[in-house]
Amino acid sequence: MRLHLLRHGETDVNAAGRLQGSTDSILTPLGRRQARDLGVASIAWKPAAIYSSPLSRARDVADQIGDATGVSVKIEPRITEMEMGALEGVTIQQMRDDWPDLYQGWRRDASSVTMPNGESLGDVQLRAMAAIEEFDVRHDSDDTVIAVTHNFTIRCIVAAVLDLPLANINHMDLSLGSRTTITTGRRGRRLNGYNAVDHLTPANRVGY
Repeated sequence: MRLHLLRHGETDVNAAGRLQGSTDSILTPLGRRQARDLGVASIAWKPAAIYSSPLSRARDVADQIGDATGVSVKIEPRITEMEMGALEGVTIQQMRDDWPDLYQGWRRDASSVTMPNGESLGDVQLRAMAAIEEFDVRHDSDDTVIAVTHNFTIRCIVAAVLDLPLANINHMDLSLGSRTTITTGRRGRRLNGYNAVDHLTPANRVGY
């Protein structure tokens, strides 16, 4: 199986520099353009299946891809974004000011932190990898599968594939509208590409 993990496009919340987690934010005009670029690119990828996080910013992208390819979209709750709990909607500066111990713990070792009334990175990795395991069973080795998901979710999946400590994911950048590709075959899972944005028009490439 060839699995393309797609990060959704820009939203009103991340454009404002705020943590969004499970907040059901909406795509900005730039985010909608990124979604259209992903829809066009997906025609060449010829997906056998499309999965999406239940959050609308991911579903909007998945629907663009479904319309372009004629493949129906299946909602997969386990690939939703990290639940940020009390920190949803706050800025990094507010996190630094109002939750200083949490902020320092996140900077030092993100894997040691559980968000107040939310999740840890370990929680995200466990549920996301359970979904990936099912995709592997459900699909043939030569199938291409698309999963439209989120920043921390993708980074947690990549860490599992590479057997990296979750403490290291703060060293991984992941652009909006990017494509990360993992294959599963006789040698197990392999990371074939990370944070690719070549499918986006140059004006629609944004890093945060």
